[in-house]
Amino acid sequence: MFRFQTALICLFAVSSLHVARGENPATQGAQATVFVSADGDDANAGTAESPFRSLERARDAVRDMKQRGAFPTGGVVIAIRPGEYPVRQTFKLNAEDSGTEAAPIVYRADGAGSVRFTGAARLKQFTPVTDATVLERLPEPARGHVVEANLAEAGVTEVIPFELGGFASGRGATTHPAMELFVDGAPMTLARWPNSGFVETGEITGPQTLKSWDNKPGSPEGRFKYGDDRAARWANERDAWLYGYWYWNWADSYEKIERIDTNNREVVLAQPWHRYGYKQGMRYYALNLLSELDAPGEWYLDRERRKVFLYPPKDLANSLVELSTVSLPFVEVDGASHVRFEGIVWECGAADGIVIKGGDDVRLAGCTVRKMAGNGITVTGGHAHTILSCDIHSMGRAGIVMAGGDRKTLTRGDHVVANCHIHHLSRIDHTYTPGVWLDGVGNRIRHNLFHDIASSAMRIEGNDHLIELNEAHHVVLESDDQGAVDMFGDPTYRGNKFLYNYWHHLGSDEQHGDNDRPQRAGIRLDDAICGVEIRGNIFQKCCTVPTHFGGVQIHGGKENLVVGNLFVDCGAAVSFSPWGEDRWQKFVAPALDAPEIDEALYLARYPSLAQLVDNHDANTLRDNVAIRCNELYLRAPKELDSSGTKELPNDAEFPEGADGRIAWSPADANRLGLAEIPFDKIGNYPDPWRASDGKLASP
Repeated sequence: MFRFQTALICLFAVSSLHVARGENPATQGAQATVFVSADGDDANAGTAESPFRSLERARDAVRDMKQRGAFPTGGVVIAIRPGEYPVRQTFKLNAEDSGTEAAPIVYRADGAGSVRFTGAARLKQFTPVTDATVLERLPEPARGHVVEANLAEAGVTEVIPFELGGFASGRGATTHPAMELFVDGAPMTLARWPNSGFVETGEITGPQTLKSWDNKPGSPEGRFKYGDDRAARWANERDAWLYGYWYWNWADSYEKIERIDTNNREVVLAQPWHRYGYKQGMRYYALNLLSELDAPGEWYLDRERRKVFLYPPKDLANSLVELSTVSLPFVEVDGASHVRFEGIVWECGAADGIVIKGGDDVRLAGCTVRKMAGNGITVTGGHAHTILSCDIHSMGRAGIVMAGGDRKTLTRGDHVVANCHIHHLSRIDHTYTPGVWLDGVGNRIRHNLFHDIASSAMRIEGNDHLIELNEAHHVVLESDDQGAVDMFGDPTYRGNKFLYNYWHHLGSDEQHGDNDRPQRAGIRLDDAICGVEIRGNIFQKCCTVPTHFGGVQIHGGKENLVVGNLFVDCGAAVSFSPWGEDRWQKFVAPALDAPEIDEALYLARYPSLAQLVDNHDANTLRDNVAIRCNELYLRAPKELDSSGTKELPNDAEFPEGADGRIAWSPADANRLGLAEIPFDKIGNYPDPWRASDGKLASP
């Protein structure tokens, strides 16, 4: 969704820069400019006529200015000319590379065309497969279609081992570097079976010592029977893996096959095993299998032969085929302050993209981070870092992972994610890899657009965050027991506000919840989340019928305020999972003694914490409007305080428009008491980086 917002204009001595919504203060004073070009030379002078070749050389030139006392009063611009810059190492900045508020150091794309830093090797020489041993392993129908490329001819000398993780993996829920193949920007699929969807585990053959709430037995050991004879084909595969949800439909992992016992029709998985264990009837698929390379767009990397095998999705004659090879972050800013990156593209990495640690006022504006195997941008600590008008997409894991502020002292982080377009994430690790994972105190997520994410749009932890004017659709596409926003497990998270966001068309057509009742919500407050304000949001088609969750799902928490929201075509407007007094008191009794917080400070900031153990399940819902919802309140506890809500079945109220969104009528909004919702200001807005059609100036 694209709406106009007022922009401020910041004037520089050398160039003018529009910056939206006051995210950048004005800078005045003389500036110096250092030039970098893809056809430059680090032995040059760094001038417009004699540019450097690398960012490292430009950084060192700025360091030299400081040492000579020649750093200008208005800061320095490193002007990077359009072109492709191969990445082979992390570009590092530290405290000595800082600017000041009045004199920042700006790394800026300069001129028409894109500035692209890429970790890809280009594969140009594809030939038909002639090796008889390879042809024998390929599925017969694919043998005339699959082509191969030699890595040595593409200059690739190191091959990253295949080892993936996932949220519940014994290998850790973190980025595991992975080489990926892209054709004209689209990620190819590792050869897998089935080609789409999942199959289910058979009888679990390990010891049945695990019990879950549904009374289905499970085993801590990765051994199970297979029903389809297909698994017998993988017995001789060198590095076969399974991906699945082995115990819960929200906890994924990759599991390496240790062996396949064709006599007993049993799959034995290698340790370390899935952290929650294994149950019968859970979904998985097999991957990294040359013997399953049978569909256009599938590929396989033979690490022993150092060859890529591809079933082309199209004619490769005029296609760009790239293999990501760099297993390090592209940029690491550690302790630097007042540094900016503007209009730059980073792409095709085998790990994470940008890492920012500590420091103050580091800003990315108008940048693109795409086609990474890990997270796009990670911000840890520091103060007032800003991600503004950036495109982050095609990630193996999350878009932005951001932590700022201190929960012990309730010191604000003041980080901002604004006007970003974040989409097509969670390609490798499908759960708990959201558009933004936010932690800490006092940060803001505003005016962003999220979509096409297997995981959530946001994961929110901590206190006093403001989430406003965002749009999210087609998220939570695969996992269950999740929300477009997920919060979990700490009743001392207080002061968080969700204002005027639009959550719609969540989940997918596949149903994986208990008894085919999917557990997906717009905003999910899980396990004792309290004191959240949810005001003026729109929830459209957030949950299907039948459902376990509503547009808002409250699991055991209290003192949450849900006021002035619109629910349209939801299985339920609001759902509850009441805990009752005994469970509540046992859970929250130690909360104020947690070492992460200061009890006296928290009681002063949030006075209601003094009655934390009292009034379980007491939440307030007022002046909401529900249209065409199957149920208003699902499993509502008697402690609920509810008033002023309107239920309207009339199809004429807020019908779907041609694009699937509700047809917002200011007149109807005013009549129903919803005029406070600024529908026309939700989502992205045009600014100097983002055009009115939503695209960035430097794609």
